[in-house]
Amino acid sequence: MIKTLVIQNFKCFKEKFVLDLKDGINILVGNNEAGKSTILEAIHLVLTGVFRGKSIKNNLTQYMFNNATVAEYIENVKNGIDTTLPEILIELYFDERFPELEGDKYSEKSSIPRAQGISITIQIDENYRDEYNKLVESKEIYSLPIEYYEIVWRSFARKTITSRSIPIKSALIDVGFSKFSNGSDMYISRIIQNSLEIIEKNNVSQSFRKAQELFMQEGSIQQINEKITDISSLSNKKVELSVDLGTQSSWEGSLITRLDSIPFDYVGKGEQAIIKTELALKNKIAEKSSVILIEEPESHISHTRLNQLISNIK
Repeated sequence: MIKTLVIQNFKCFKEKFVLDLKDGINILVGNNEAGKSTILEAIHLVLTGVFRGKSIKNNLTQYMFNNATVAEYIENVKNGIDTTLPEILIELYFDERFPELEGDKYSEKSSIPRAQGISITIQIDENYRDEYNKLVESKEIYSLPIEYYEIVWRSFARKTITSRSIPIKSALIDVGFSKFSNGSDMYISRIIQNSLEIIEKNNVSQSFRKAQELFMQEGSIQQINEKITDISSLSNKKVELSVDLGTQSSWEGSLITRLDSIPFDYVGKGEQAIIKTELALKNKIAEKSSVILIEEPESHISHTRLNQLISNIK
């Protein structure tokens, strides 16, 4: 489905990087900082417009650009050397399944005259060219002027696209990511949420609110609230200890997942990684996806369990 990936000036890839992929499972192996994660992020970004969980339009940062390129650019501006504003290019070339994406707007023209695919280019917005030129003339540039950039997302047929118009869907699974909040692993919580129907989510929410209200009716809590109110003698308003009932999705960050009655974050890291991957592969987003990107599936897993996991993924 995906034949070739091209990356230029995105994170660790300064020069143009070209990766050919095969049908089926592709496994990337390399040293730390070799760019394996960047490759997955690039594929997911150009297929979804999402970078690290947020829309790229709301998450554009200098740190997406290659550090060396940015440093050279700033140094050249300060020294009055004519230089172009750094750009990011990510391209995906597909096989012959999507004629609506076929055209000649791509970088690898030397190898093929026409191709099917999509690209994201992060480049200067020409509407701000005059403002940008004045900034360069002043030589007062200490970081990449992100405010002058635009994101151009289009097919090789030169047509603007959105995530809905892309026939290939992508799911990025990062089992190594754990963000704990109130004892809850937010990653696995999000996976489970994606597996639930709307009515099931509503049922969980209502049950959670019921538990919150029962908390307020506890005799010990009522006694504490009477004490708090008596202490605050300068106000004629009732002061009390309560729980947040106003947040629609408050249960998502408060409930924990348990395995055989043990909180998920107390289970072995290898078991966590396997369960996260299996749950993520079975949720609705993954089921609808043509491309599954899995970050470090071997994390904390023995060779035997890794073989089992790869068989399950396949």
